[in-house]
Amino acid sequence: MSTRQILKRVAKLENLSRRPVDGIIPMTLEEICRSMWRSNKKGFIELAKNNSYQLFVYQFEQEDASAAALKGRRLGASS
Repeated sequence: MSTRQILKRVAKLENLSRRPVDGIIPMTLEEICRSMWRSNKKGFIELAKNNSYQLFVYQFEQEDASAAALKGRRLGASS
């Protein structure tokens, strides 16, 4: 399955999840995965093995690395 196909499926799932149900504000698949990532990175990585959630693992690792680098630059500048 190509990345384009996976992203199309994710978008379709997100559209379905955006429909309000009983006044509950829906979340996107990315928001749900990000929450899982923040609460248990190792568990999410294990869950993502051999499926399309691996795209989120890559994305979240990149975001964490960027945030750590930015934090490091800020700390270095204040010294």
